[in-house]
Amino acid sequence: MTSRDDSATPDLRKASSSASSLADNKDGLDKVELSDLESSPPRLPVEQDLMQLARLGELRSIQRLFDSGTYNAKSIDEQGITALHWAAINGYHALCHFLIQSGADVNARGGDAQATPVLWASKRCHLQIVSLLLTNGADPLLKDDQGYNLLHSATLDGNIYQLVLLLHQPDLPVDVPDSQGHTSLMWAAYKGFGACVDILLRWGADVHAIDEMGFTALHWALVKGNYLCIQKLVEYGSDRFARSKPTEGQTEGDTPAATAAKMKSERQWHKALLDSGFDEAGGPLAMPIPYINNKRTFYKRAFFLWPFALGGLQLWMLAALPIYIGVPGVLIVGYALQYLIQKLLRWAPSDMKTMHKTPFLAGIFAGTLFWVGVRYIFDVLPWTFATNPFLNFFFVASYLLCTYFYTLTMTADPGYIPKSNSRGQTKKVIDELIEHGAFDEAHFCTSCMIRKALRSKHCRRCGRCVAREDHHCPWVDNCVGVNNHKHFILYVIFLIAGIGFLIRLTIAYIDILPEPTTYQCTFLDDTLCAQFSKDPLTILTNAWGSLQLTWTFMLLFVHLSQVARNITTYETMREQVHAGPIMTAVATGTISANEAQLDISQPSAEASAGPLHGHGHKRKAKEGCLSQWSKLFGIDTFITIAFQGYKGSQSLAERKRQKKGNPWTRGIFRNCQDFWMDGPVMKRKVEGTKGLLGGEEVDYAFVYDVPRRGEGMSYRGGYESVATEEGEV
Repeated sequence: MTSRDDSATPDLRKASSSASSLADNKDGLDKVELSDLESSPPRLPVEQDLMQLARLGELRSIQRLFDSGTYNAKSIDEQGITALHWAAINGYHALCHFLIQSGADVNARGGDAQATPVLWASKRCHLQIVSLLLTNGADPLLKDDQGYNLLHSATLDGNIYQLVLLLHQPDLPVDVPDSQGHTSLMWAAYKGFGACVDILLRWGADVHAIDEMGFTALHWALVKGNYLCIQKLVEYGSDRFARSKPTEGQTEGDTPAATAAKMKSERQWHKALLDSGFDEAGGPLAMPIPYINNKRTFYKRAFFLWPFALGGLQLWMLAALPIYIGVPGVLIVGYALQYLIQKLLRWAPSDMKTMHKTPFLAGIFAGTLFWVGVRYIFDVLPWTFATNPFLNFFFVASYLLCTYFYTLTMTADPGYIPKSNSRGQTKKVIDELIEHGAFDEAHFCTSCMIRKALRSKHCRRCGRCVAREDHHCPWVDNCVGVNNHKHFILYVIFLIAGIGFLIRLTIAYIDILPEPTTYQCTFLDDTLCAQFSKDPLTILTNAWGSLQLTWTFMLLFVHLSQVARNITTYETMREQVHAGPIMTAVATGTISANEAQLDISQPSAEASAGPLHGHGHKRKAKEGCLSQWSKLFGIDTFITIAFQGYKGSQSLAERKRQKKGNPWTRGIFRNCQDFWMDGPVMKRKVEGTKGLLGGEEVDYAFVYDVPRRGEGMSYRGGYESVATEEGEV
């Protein structure tokens, strides 16, 4: 580090040490108060020592001391510590409530840190105690001797749920600085807590605030080198050229780029800039294609339509060129166009920087459907209309119904859980969850700020929680949820039927065509070569469409079996009901579990949130073309399954998890009846989160308990211990 870094390091170390003292269970307050008290014997018997009784949570014994007049709720020891401090740090909710009702001072400062009871409770992440104290007048803005208030304490600890609880308190500023001018956003950025940075930015934290050294939150994020923190700050408009205050020997301070160079975080800095639409120097990255106002719309349409042109070109090359030229040419053209498209991703929005996050796979199927239709109308239909009218009728009906249900599956609302209309409603939900000890990842989504329904899942691709999600299917670029699962199955059924009729019509069409005068192939025997040479483009196009049968039969079987058991793909993968590895992988429409967001070993979007999650970010090697195509089509997962089995991709804890029964099944006949009788068949449902269960309508957006058979659908409220997607309540 240079002079700027030398001057920053002592302050940073001091602040970091102070932060760690609040987050670690064995330092800070514990070192000053707990260890000192334990190192010396009590001067009074336990039954007469208020502080010892408070540490042990002996409510009745404390009540007797109060009744005798020996102590009261405001009594303090020689360090100013009250009984409420000890009850708060040890999580005794009933004792805290009793002490508050008895007149304890909720804002009393005690210990060498001069911290209030709510700061002690926050240190151990006792959310129920924190909520109780805040409800009864605890001031979240009071600071300890190091200048940290309650919001700083929660940020330093990295517990996103405590942070969400505090941000929903009325009149709590998000940008209050500590004694050195550091805001909560700066601490979250320095600590590398990406989820906390995201929450604070969504709450309006000031990205331009500076501390005593002139550092912004972006400077501190670059000190730590966490890509997610850097990218979020740049995305929310942090000044990319802000200079810190110059130190001795400097004429001007450091820019974020200079800080990145000193802290060896240039790679993360440059990647964050590129992903946010800037070049490596920090300037706006001009779109190479002019007259594009909405980049997101452009990329969605471009990647959806690109396979139309690419597929048509490659089919034509295979049909028109000799095999020794056509096959290498197809590979070269495909690779070259993919390379150009990948370069175009440089200007894409931050959440569309990779191929699998675009509608590319959906475009492949739509392009196939388009070219099959073109060849059928202009080649097959004129020759077979008179000889095979019924086959043509059945094919056209299947083709149109497949296209209709495919479009419906792509565009229908899969059953998104509605978000709260106000922060007041969200706070009410949070308070209710805290009261029942259920304010955690299994019951609350910090991305959507809603209570999680029992069968819901947050989709990273859609950015929403789906009430009863099966999976996010890349072939339709949408979630397959309670609202469009039926449309998805019907689309697959008519796809299989249409391919069957197409194969029969193609055979009839080739038989009718006259013998060719020249042959287009040398790799087949004379008879097959003559048949192929009659119309190679139509044969290859229909053969490419027929390849869909390699996965659609298994896809249909798996989905119908899951309908019969009333279970989703995600629940199957979580081992609530055992299923074969190939079946569960193909059920997603792609055999890549990561692509379908069913790889349960992957961290969630909330994975950087506090002590329950890790914060490490390993550097990934740059992926090549073959690696990316391998992930797109699931070859990587197929190899893992083939050589290790599905359990090879699971952690030891997952493999040891006991199999659980399926609480949602009502028998095969009843399950199928509920599925096919739920709403209209030919159009989308108006209420996308509702479905039938045991013949009764339930709203899966509000199902928090498994409805018991024969006891009605009481699903609004309750915290019964049931199996959730995380295997806990």
